[in-house]
Amino acid sequence: MNIKRALISVSDKTGLVEFAKQLADRGVEIISTGGTAKLLSEAGIPVKQVSDVTNFPEILGGRVKTLHPKIFGGILADLGDKKHIQDLQNNEIEPIDIVVVNLYPFDEVQKKTRDEDVLIENIDIGGVALLRAAAKNHRNVVVICDPADYDKVIKSIDSCGDVPLHDRRMFALKAFYHTMKYDSTIHRVLSELFASEKFEHMTFERFMHPQLDYEILDKVGERFIKLSRYNQSSLAITIGAMITHINPKIVVGFNGNIPVSMVDLEKSGNRVCDLSGELVVLGKLTNDLARKLKESTFTTIAYNEIEDIETVNDLLKGKELIQYSYLREDDKVFFASMFENIMIRKQVNLSNMQHTEGKILSLLLNLLPMYSVIALTVDGYYVMNIDLKNPVDALEKTIRECVNKPVLIATNGEMDGVFRKICHENGVEEILTF
Repeated sequence: MNIKRALISVSDKTGLVEFAKQLADRGVEIISTGGTAKLLSEAGIPVKQVSDVTNFPEILGGRVKTLHPKIFGGILADLGDKKHIQDLQNNEIEPIDIVVVNLYPFDEVQKKTRDEDVLIENIDIGGVALLRAAAKNHRNVVVICDPADYDKVIKSIDSCGDVPLHDRRMFALKAFYHTMKYDSTIHRVLSELFASEKFEHMTFERFMHPQLDYEILDKVGERFIKLSRYNQSSLAITIGAMITHINPKIVVGFNGNIPVSMVDLEKSGNRVCDLSGELVVLGKLTNDLARKLKESTFTTIAYNEIEDIETVNDLLKGKELIQYSYLREDDKVFFASMFENIMIRKQVNLSNMQHTEGKILSLLLNLLPMYSVIALTVDGYYVMNIDLKNPVDALEKTIRECVNKPVLIATNGEMDGVFRKICHENGVEEILTF
């Protein structure tokens, strides 16, 4: 069997004991660190401490434990290179055949605190280095960062005594993606934390949510809003806050960072029953609105003002409430889009819009992908659809979904004669393009 020696050091210990036991039962020597070694030892699994391999203790409160040539030499050695083999022999380094690592839970920690010391201590160094080293040398080392892959590894070992190259490559790609996401989250969080530094940064929502084809750039020291507590939907709340600032009667629903439903309460008679999404952003959270949102699909509700906090909290038990407040007002908004590896940044001047609806539609259509269509109905509902090839198809679908008569149509796609004809046939005279 080619898998003879494993290094295991994980924060997420899901399924670990069973996996390590299966490796040990198949004759694999396990070396480990700290809490992971303790867990495995208490489960009766033979385990060797990393410090026993390196002959060097963990130092700096655990910040340095695996960063040692005895470990990284064993991971990075190309076993097809005679000079590498000679270096291993000269320095009494044994190869490591499998690396099982996942990282300190920085993403979970940052959702709960913005304490700089706590955040810094939850930035993994050794784990990232181990994953990258093993992923780089995946022809010689199997790298595992996802507990969901444990069973596949055991089945491969039982089948052929090894892990096939194709699977090794897939595991390596997953490890590189894992560390990339990890670093992008650190970059985003610390960029927000170090707001006193005057530099521009790109939010990494594109990497976290590859289906999105836009990003927003902002100046860290000039934020639009302040949240009562950090929430992973902060980008969507910022967008919603900008919309409700233009018209405080607007209520807007989001899935992720994409606006999917919206209504003007003044025109709808405070009716919100057709709104959908995971997050809703509104101006004033009244007791009446709280009653209507109680049974809604929204799990998070962001508001600027609140009528009666005790009543609302009682009505909306189980839903997350986030209060936002404005830090500045500006009619100039900056957007950025990625095309291949080129970022194009543009400025939208909302003061050029002659009426409230124009400002809101301009903001929305600069956020949404090309060929989006939005209809505003007589009862204040904004109906939105996207067709990545043809705005006419999106238009026809939008009109079909309008419960009441559309009075305005807007799009960020090309508006040809067919598009205008369909609008006029449905009694829409006001047509806007952005």
